[in-house]
Amino acid sequence: MPSNRVKPRTHEQGVALLTAIIIVSMASIAAVAMTHDLQLSIRRTGNIQTADQGYFYTLGSEAWSRGMLIRDLKNRKKKEDYDGLDEDWAQELPPTPLEGGEVRAVTTDLQARFNLNNLYLEKEAKDEDKKLAASALTIFQRLLRLLELPESITQATADWLDENVNALFPNGAEDMEYLSLDPPYRTANGRMASPTELRLIKGVDQEVFEKLAPYITALPERSAINVNTADKLLLQALFDGLDEADAELLLSEREENPFTETQTFLTKLNDILDENAVESEEIEPLLSVDSHFFQLETVVRMENSSQRLISLLHKSEKDVVVVSRTIGAY
Repeated sequence: MPSNRVKPRTHEQGVALLTAIIIVSMASIAAVAMTHDLQLSIRRTGNIQTADQGYFYTLGSEAWSRGMLIRDLKNRKKKEDYDGLDEDWAQELPPTPLEGGEVRAVTTDLQARFNLNNLYLEKEAKDEDKKLAASALTIFQRLLRLLELPESITQATADWLDENVNALFPNGAEDMEYLSLDPPYRTANGRMASPTELRLIKGVDQEVFEKLAPYITALPERSAINVNTADKLLLQALFDGLDEADAELLLSEREENPFTETQTFLTKLNDILDENAVESEEIEPLLSVDSHFFQLETVVRMENSSQRLISLLHKSEKDVVVVSRTIGAY
């Protein structure tokens, strides 16, 4: 008698098994993708949180520096009116532990550097401004010479800043010099916003800029050089004939007795150099014993990241305000 049993359909079972395997594979791929996206989102959120936390730490450091300068401003009534390296604001904040990292901060007197914007001249500049710019040009030229850098950079920088289109002879550079470059660009014909702008000027490559950078700044207005905080090399650049040994004498003098008047500094300078070697009327407007512009550099390191904030602070007679903030290089 024939059997009625239905034989299994091997082909259909194989298709069903293959379909099940595909579905499981797709589900696994989707799960892995979702897990990967979730991990990225968690990591991204953590990075944002760390960055925000680091930024707030830098703002806290900025408040600390501003507070030190405000306290110095209030103490002016109790002490001599000067800004020097012996004051609290000039002391570097040592590495301070934080939750998950550390913070470092240092306040620098920007009037201890040569202000490139002192070379700026308007089209219809007054004779007095032209005289000050010419004196600043001489100081900048001496600074380049002391650093063994091309002195031709002096005139090229002056042309970059001044509002006229006439190149100084023989090493000036106006628009035609830069329009032939690839890519072409024009001169600023105005004040620099950052000393890094010097990198655009004829004759300034990266090596030249890095050598010059510690001695220059770009402030929003004309400024005098603070003889209580200026570097030895910059003091030499102020006066023709002032050698390294003479500059060391001035540094020793101000360390013991910071200068409270520019005339006191000039008198000391005349004692060191030949009598009447210093033309006080010409140089005195370029000097000061106090400062109005300061830079705070804060570096916060947390876990595997770091953040650097550069704050430009202005100290007036009544308050200290933040002029600008830059994350990274200024």
